Amino acid sequence: MIATYIQELLATNNRVIVPNYGAFLVRATSKSKDANTLEEKLKDIYFSPFLKFNDELLEKHIIKKENITKEQAAQKITEFIDTVMKELEQEKPYTIEGFGEFVADKQGKVQFNTVEAKEVETPKETKKPAAKTTTTTKKATVAKETKAVKKAKIEEKPKAEETTKTASQAVKKETKLEEFKPEKKEEEKAPPTQTKSIYNYKKEKKPINKGLVWSIAIGVPLAAVFVWALLNFSTIKKVFDKDKAKTEKVAQTKKTTKKKTATKPEAKQEAKKQETEKAEPKKTEVKKPEVPQKKYYIIAGSFKNEKYAISYLNKLKAEGYNAEKLEQRNGMSAVSFNSFADKRKAIAEYKFLAQEKGLQAWILYY
Repeated sequence: MIATYIQELLATNNRVIVPNYGAFLVRATSKSKDANTLEEKLKDIYFSPFLKFNDELLEKHIIKKENITKEQAAQKITEFIDTVMKELEQEKPYTIEGFGEFVADKQGKVQFNTVEAKEVETPKETKKPAAKTTTTTKKATVAKETKAVKKAKIEEKPKAEETTKTASQAVKKETKLEEFKPEKKEEEKAPPTQTKSIYNYKKEKKPINKGLVWSIAIGVPLAAVFVWALLNFSTIKKVFDKDKAKTEKVAQTKKTTKKKTATKPEAKQEAKKQETEKAEPKKTEVKKPEVPQKKYYIIAGSFKNEKYAISYLNKLKAEGYNAEKLEQRNGMSAVSFNSFADKRKAIAEYKFLAQEKGLQAWILYY
């Protein structure tokens, strides 16, 4: 029954998540993504085992259809997943009539092939036997032609041998009459030409491109310094902040020394000013709101509905994550696993969640 519920939801939605197993998705580049029937979307449906969080779409649909509790609906989903996994462990596909089948490859990755994807592959297989028959007929005709050619060659061999013998005898008679004196002169002249070629045979050294060598020698260390600066941006910022603080202290000390060296009448005037300022009521200074510092957030999910975002935030906090909900950006509310001011710590946490725990996440500097 759950397979039929998935098909019903895919007719009106482009994403249906099976909690703790995967999601059926319609490709974003599909022309039929705005259609309201499953038949139009079948070509562009694929299965992703990475989206596993519960968006409660399937659960609510089951509760409406069968008038059951949320726990019972979740139990039915787990039973459906168990049946699919048992079939795949036995190296058998789990078929859903009129929709497609689940298949596991040699590495254990789960894939889903729709019905239309199979129908496209079948006509190619039916054409192969016809091609074999044509090749066999061609081989038979070629074999017959080769036999006829061999017979013709056997009959022509004795005639060709007689003609070659007569031709060779005529050539021998002519060679006896010819003199070879001019050829000997050419042979005597040959050695000096050979010595010249040997004398000139030297490997020429190609000139080194000095400009390319200098560019490599200067460019490589500059690139290394640039990469190091990107990786250690926070430490460089701290050094610059320290330098600014030192310069500010030096400026303050100079101001104080100038005040001390001032003349007595100037000091009296300053004392009068201070007394008048004390007598006058101090104006309340309005503090400017502090601008929040940017952080590296490891995003767990983004939601259009703020209620879903708050429920997912509470779920992550219950699991022990330092979760946060970001303000709405482009109409979406993002929820993060954790946040860091240091970029290296954020990258290390992202690798731990993605590679070791197998969770889907991305980093947002916000």
